[in-house]
Amino acid sequence: MVNNKIFVSAGDLSGDIHASDLMREIKKINPSCRISAVGGVNLKLVADKFLDNIVSINAFGFLPIKQFLYLKKVLRKLENYFIEEYPDKIILVDYYGFNIFVARLAKRLKIPVYYYISPQVWASRSSRIRKLAETVKKMLVILPFEEKLYQNKGIDAIFVGNPLIDKIPKRQKFPKQSFGNFNPPIIGLFPGSRKNTIKRHIPIILETAKILKRKLNAKFIMFGTSEDIASQLPEYIEFCKSEDFERRKSIDFAICPSGTVSLENTLMGVPMVVIYKLSYLNYFFIRAIIKVKYITLVNILADKNIVPEFVQINAKPKKIVSAVLEQLKHENYICKVEELSTFREMLGIPGVSKRVAEIILSD
Repeated sequence: MVNNKIFVSAGDLSGDIHASDLMREIKKINPSCRISAVGGVNLKLVADKFLDNIVSINAFGFLPIKQFLYLKKVLRKLENYFIEEYPDKIILVDYYGFNIFVARLAKRLKIPVYYYISPQVWASRSSRIRKLAETVKKMLVILPFEEKLYQNKGIDAIFVGNPLIDKIPKRQKFPKQSFGNFNPPIIGLFPGSRKNTIKRHIPIILETAKILKRKLNAKFIMFGTSEDIASQLPEYIEFCKSEDFERRKSIDFAICPSGTVSLENTLMGVPMVVIYKLSYLNYFFIRAIIKVKYITLVNILADKNIVPEFVQINAKPKKIVSAVLEQLKHENYICKVEELSTFREMLGIPGVSKRVAEIILSD
């Protein structure tokens, strides 16, 4: 099939990053390919035609009417664009709530759709699988169990590996006797990437750090996507950008939300506790539809509580502090590091973006 015009859609920060990596690999294989996109700042850098920044609206859960109307406007723009330009292939990256409408539009216009990074249908709303089966030519999934999940529903699905294995470095291996002998421990603090999530997590994290500073004389590094956070920090908390993985390799422990960053810490072998707090409306909505026991991917993959989770009303500093202190004990720390070290191999082999590009362009 001709691959001269490809359109890609990604609606959140991590999807935008992975989509931009994929587009670079597509350009390497076919330099004449013209890329059009909706997404964020990363896709804007690689696209020949960038149609809209939908990452910047931070859409999640129940959408305010302003965001909803904005996305409808983007869809109308895409319909006109597809009719005029008629891409050879369309690639959707995660972000089901918007991308399913793009998939339906493409199906109506008979443009093949490839879905890279599956929505988490195994966690909630499994009815989405049927809708994907109606619109998507091929699913390119990044978790090993997702391949069979889709294949069993008659969807062409391939496990391609998780793109984080190409991005996340391993920490230096230390002798076992050094584990737990922190002098003092360096604790990474991760409030999240969405504005609303950061707003709810920062007070919890700062109070937790205050207690740990008193109990352990711990050192702290706050990792964020925006330096705006730095102005809110006390003098004993250093600020670094989230993507500074060399600095992240220095931390002994992490306090983080359950999304991409928890998987990054897993791949680095950094023990952690997970916190997550939503608006009450979004929380009760998600609790009503969720089908899994855990919210952290490492716990879901292992089907046990490797990483302690503190969600909503349980996300209290004193509870979090107790869990941190328990895990920093020598034997517990060794156990956690060894458990986390098994997940990198489980998530595939390096070269994920290149592999996905080759599959899509050869299909």
